[in-house]
Amino acid sequence: MWKIFAAALLFPFLAMSQNTIEFTLDECIKHAIQNSPSSKSAEAAYKARTNRLIAFNSGLMPQLSLTASIPGLSREIIPVTQPDGSELFQPQSQYFGSGGLSLSQRIASLGSEVTIFSGVSRIDAFGLSDYSIWRTTPILVSYRQPLFSYNSIKWESKLQKIAEMINDKEYASEIENISMRISQKFFDLYIARMNLKNSEQNVGVNDTLYTISKGRFEVGRIAENDLLQSELAFLNARNAYERALLDYSQIMEEFAAELGLKKNVKINVSPPLVIPQFQIDEDFALKMALENNPTFKNYETDKLRAEMNLRQAESNNGLNANITASFGYNNTSDVLDDAYRELLQQQRFDITLQLPLFMFGKGDAEIESALEEQKRTEINSDLQKNILEIDVKYQALRLNQLMKQVEIAAKADTIAARRFEVAINRYYVGKIDLNSFFIAQNEKDSAFQSYIQMLKSFWTSYFNLRRLTLYDFVKQEQIVHTINE
Repeated sequence: MWKIFAAALLFPFLAMSQNTIEFTLDECIKHAIQNSPSSKSAEAAYKARTNRLIAFNSGLMPQLSLTASIPGLSREIIPVTQPDGSELFQPQSQYFGSGGLSLSQRIASLGSEVTIFSGVSRIDAFGLSDYSIWRTTPILVSYRQPLFSYNSIKWESKLQKIAEMINDKEYASEIENISMRISQKFFDLYIARMNLKNSEQNVGVNDTLYTISKGRFEVGRIAENDLLQSELAFLNARNAYERALLDYSQIMEEFAAELGLKKNVKINVSPPLVIPQFQIDEDFALKMALENNPTFKNYETDKLRAEMNLRQAESNNGLNANITASFGYNNTSDVLDDAYRELLQQQRFDITLQLPLFMFGKGDAEIESALEEQKRTEINSDLQKNILEIDVKYQALRLNQLMKQVEIAAKADTIAARRFEVAINRYYVGKIDLNSFFIAQNEKDSAFQSYIQMLKSFWTSYFNLRRLTLYDFVKQEQIVHTINE
């Protein structure tokens, strides 16, 4: 009867799962790194960061650009000065167009910019008087230098250097985060499967015990209370099995989605029951984290950005000056070739000053706000840095402890399983009562749960420490992940 009942419960799930994939933990993690949506997202994020770095660095190189004005039309009434000094308003139409090439170079350390320009423009006028004129600028060299002001290029360069330094490590950290998350879900599925198997066994055992109890009750060997207790245990076991089956199905589908597998795929996992043996020095683990974990560098970035905002606020509310100088040649003519002959010098030099005088306290408030924000950032960054250091230290200590606990839990599971077998046999021959049997069964279930949970804790802690330090403590080498183009 029980086999028919189990088959009826399993049939919908088995019918859904046409394909079965076998995974060890290593195989599962490798598959996730290569195929999961999370890995593709990490790869896209890495490429986005890389392209932002390329774009910024390219922006510091000479930039060549073309500007052109498609011929436009202007129709208006303009004042025309007469011989007697009076003005007469006459309609006039103009066609105009221009084009040019400019080569610019930014100087990050100075915040300045050098530009070389060459261009030509033409105006055709109709109305009061018809004429055409070309204006050429064969070459114009310009230089712009801010004084006393906030140098955004310099500060952004500092930020970009840190970003470039940790870009690869950020990708490696994201991949290790995937490994940690996959290991958690891997063991969630294994635990769900073993819970299902264990609950199925419990139903079978309790079914048998209930049948035996009914026989003993009929001959008066046990009281009705024992019979009801046995029946209740059987019903509870059936309910536990149905819950375990539903949980198993849901966890498997979620895990398949996490791995990027198709729907209706059955996954069988084979966990590593033998864990590697190694000793982790917490000081060494912290050293590796400080060297490799990009989060520590991100705290430096936060502090640098807060200082940058403060300097910008101070600059915006202080004396600012700009020096602009240019030198070149130009000419005009109604013939294009003539506009490039007998060129005239074109020179310009000016200094502009800007000094806020009275803004009803706006400037002081902006500076004070930026200063307090800098203090807040430094306090939070130092706090988070200390918390992260503590996390690394105790992850290392916890992992050393878990190695011993897994071994103890495995022995406890073996002992509890053996004790349960003995309890079954003794109950069959009437050597122990029902309460003693249920105690053995509960201890068996508890020891089994403790063992597989300890396995999960060890492997997730192991991958978490790898993520925090970007160091492989088994192979004793730095962790590097690259993208296969």
